[in-house]
Amino acid sequence: MTLIEKCRVLIVEDTTIAATYLAREMTQLGAEVVGLARSEEQAVEKTKAEMPELILMDIHLADGSDGIAAAEKISSQFAIPIIFTTAYSDDNTVNRALKASPYGYIVKPFDTKTIKVTCETALHRFALEQKVINSEKRFKVAAEAAQFGVVELDGKGKTFSFDGAKSLQNRLGAGTQIAREDFLALFPESERKEIVHTLEKRASLRKTIVLEEQGAGRKYLDIVFSEVDFHNDDVIIGAVIDVTDKQRQIKQLRLSNIILDQLVEGVALLDEKFSIIECNRALSTLLRLDLNSLHHCDIFQFGLDASELKKALNTLQIVRRKSILLTADGVEFPAFVTISEIAPRHEQICYVATFSDITDLNKAERKLESLAFTDQLTGAGNRNYLKLILNEASYAQAIQALVFLDLDGFKLVNDTYGHNVGDELLSQCATRIRSVIRNEDTFIRHGGDEFVILVQEEGDLTQLGNRLLEVFSDVFDVSDTELRISASIGIAQMDESVEPENLLKHADIAMYEAKRKGKNQVVFFSGEQNDAIEYRLYVEQGLFNAIENKDLHARFQPIVDTENRVVALEALCRWHSQDIGDIHPESFIPIAEETGMINAVGLKMLKEVCIACVTLREAGLGQIKFHVNVSILQLNSKLMVSQFLEYLEDFDVKPEALVLEVTESAMHDVGTRKVLRELAKSGFSIALDDFGAGYASVSELGESYTSIIKLDKSLAPGEDKSSQKNIIAESIIQLCQRLNKAILLEGIETQKQADFARQAGCHYMQGFYFSEPLTLTDAISFIQQE
Repeated sequence: MTLIEKCRVLIVEDTTIAATYLAREMTQLGAEVVGLARSEEQAVEKTKAEMPELILMDIHLADGSDGIAAAEKISSQFAIPIIFTTAYSDDNTVNRALKASPYGYIVKPFDTKTIKVTCETALHRFALEQKVINSEKRFKVAAEAAQFGVVELDGKGKTFSFDGAKSLQNRLGAGTQIAREDFLALFPESERKEIVHTLEKRASLRKTIVLEEQGAGRKYLDIVFSEVDFHNDDVIIGAVIDVTDKQRQIKQLRLSNIILDQLVEGVALLDEKFSIIECNRALSTLLRLDLNSLHHCDIFQFGLDASELKKALNTLQIVRRKSILLTADGVEFPAFVTISEIAPRHEQICYVATFSDITDLNKAERKLESLAFTDQLTGAGNRNYLKLILNEASYAQAIQALVFLDLDGFKLVNDTYGHNVGDELLSQCATRIRSVIRNEDTFIRHGGDEFVILVQEEGDLTQLGNRLLEVFSDVFDVSDTELRISASIGIAQMDESVEPENLLKHADIAMYEAKRKGKNQVVFFSGEQNDAIEYRLYVEQGLFNAIENKDLHARFQPIVDTENRVVALEALCRWHSQDIGDIHPESFIPIAEETGMINAVGLKMLKEVCIACVTLREAGLGQIKFHVNVSILQLNSKLMVSQFLEYLEDFDVKPEALVLEVTESAMHDVGTRKVLRELAKSGFSIALDDFGAGYASVSELGESYTSIIKLDKSLAPGEDKSSQKNIIAESIIQLCQRLNKAILLEGIETQKQADFARQAGCHYMQGFYFSEPLTLTDAISFIQQE
């Protein structure tokens, strides 16, 4: 059974999709999700109400609230491990998060393996820390139990005050005289013979008797007999002492001593000079000294910083430190040390110290660090590790060159054979690359099918590049399939004029130059390389950051019928960069497809469409459909299609509300056509987008699953009604009518073009003549003004 199973988990996430995804993943791992919170206030309230055992906390929450602040509030009141989940991995965010002492940090997008390992590591670390805290609590109880006293009942003449010993008063009355038979009945039968013998010898005797008092439990009384006198078979009592509290505390002390001796953590009582007065066996084992040898030892002789601890104790009653301690035979081990001042001090005892071996805890922390800087698929360093090295001066100074390697055609392998085959191919590529580089060089998986080598020793870089190309000359045998793949390699050399953080950029530019020249070759960076490559790289990195930072957004362009009534809205991706400005989709969408980021872009747009569907439905405009562009890469990704359908289910959006726009080039792919047929059966409308531009295939018009033909804006008619463009457009429209396809003409910018569309028989129109792309709020207002 894993630590996650049966674990009560609270998820704090302002995004419905991410919260639903995490809840599903944690449930599948065996956890019990006890609640979902969207804001800082909800997070604190649900923690108080549900008392979870683990919290997954998004850093940026709804209404501008802060997950880090929520974590600090919760940690100040409850002992619950918190793991941060975030789409942000910049230094400022990470540094802020680390100050809150999280038990883990997961960067979006999530994957099941990372979630599982991070959660189990956090729970293990938390359990180890609780052992230390609990041991301190147990010892405090033991120390308090050692303080006890005795209350005597003083005699006054021939009578006694029986405060606290009412049952004895009932038996003795108010005097010191009691019948011999009644007196002996106070003691166990096994002791009576000894007591009679003692009384007959008139010797002194002290015995403890136990009395049961109604409603007060047991009472323990010491009776002292001295100069005992017999008078008519009566016994004259010398003194009565109530030792009830003493007996109870002796019992507690014995129990406390047993507990103290059985503790795994080492515990010591210290005098004002920090010398050991008493300690338990665990400390003896930990420091490899017998108990007698530890007595009167100065605790600082085992490696603690004396001046630092004494200074801290001047202002604090409790000091906790991680330290490296030394055993008696000189072996070092990591320990968590707590020194508490006792107030008020008990005799010579001034401080209590606990020592916990945290070797296992350190291992867990190293494992967590390893996970943070290691690519789990290939075992190479990851992007975080590369960033650490390039930003750390002592590491960066040792770099001689940076090699950037990108696999050619890897996405085609993924799309054709699936991600399992793709992952195995990446793993084999990493093994081959590692075999031809030196141990002194650092190997990084930069992400996807990109690898980086940090060359840290001087050598022939041309030979290194050729060795890397040779790695891909042999066939890869993956899952009984023979695959051939090549690589484009860019190399940037370090010199005094190059900052370490620019080295990666230069190598990446050189790699794209290698691809431009035909792939499967090595190119060294030079400042004369095409500026367009640098701009493309800049856009690619900017797009990656835009996805991470949620800078992409949707605009909605109305689609109208022949009566100018809005029947649908097309979702269009827009990106505004603070550094570049507005970037046209034609500039970044192709880059998104080449790099595989198109899936993340598509999911972002789909999420906004789902939200828009719900918003229009609540505004009484549920009849309006939404057009969404989907690419061949997205349709051939099983994970993408699965996530696509889950989004719709989460937002309760029916397939009939969406029109999927697919370019005709996608129709040439057998796998895509199969997926489209299944989606059409599920209720989606399929539109053939940009028809009449590029690789037009009239035969595709006969496919039954396409219900809408969207004519490319290049077919929008000109001023001359008899032009060939008009003739072509009219012919295609008539053909579509005969095939019972709905026709949508886009790119309409004038009244004449709109009139042509109506007269030619188009069902729908779209273009700037009717409206430019709008925000959702403006789109609703536009519809309501009809």
